[in-house]
Amino acid sequence: MNKKVAILYADGFEDTEALATRDILVRCGIEVIDLRIESNDDPDFVRASHGIFLAGFDLASNHSPEEFDAVILPGGGLGTQNLLKSKEVERFLAGANKKGILMCAICAAPMVLGKYGYLHNKRFTCFKGCNEGVDGIFTAKEVEVDGNIITGRAMLYSVKFGLEIAKHLVGEEVANKVAGQITGI
Repeated sequence: MNKKVAILYADGFEDTEALATRDILVRCGIEVIDLRIESNDDPDFVRASHGIFLAGFDLASNHSPEEFDAVILPGGGLGTQNLLKSKEVERFLAGANKKGILMCAICAAPMVLGKYGYLHNKRFTCFKGCNEGVDGIFTAKEVEVDGNIITGRAMLYSVKFGLEIAKHLVGEEVANKVAGQITGI
């Protein structure tokens, strides 16, 4: 059975965290659906944190979280703030949590999981300082896994974050094969 994940994009998302993670998952044979939340004045584009505009995304409101095997939140300062304000993200995470599917966030975005209590008594990692006020067990690891929660510390670990998600969805053998293919050795 093919695995399918949703990446939720908000204006100001961190380019590398979203796109490197996406690339790894696609290389592992996972179907990635790019969904944007309504957070800007131009409904046809989503704006990355470093000036890149991406188009062609469907709205998250057109989908049910139950369609997916994982939901991924890329970070970025402004992107995370927009995710935190979104009722659509709240709905998506509630549905994902109810179904027990993977909820994944990197850099500042674990704050979103924390806002809704999904990190309570869970180990997590995030960008330095973004753990303040989050009810969870902060570890500062590069990537942390606790149950159905996968978190990554920062942009630098985007590939490792993507490989960890892939390992949980399609197995360690596939993830390791892709890891070997991208090392260039």
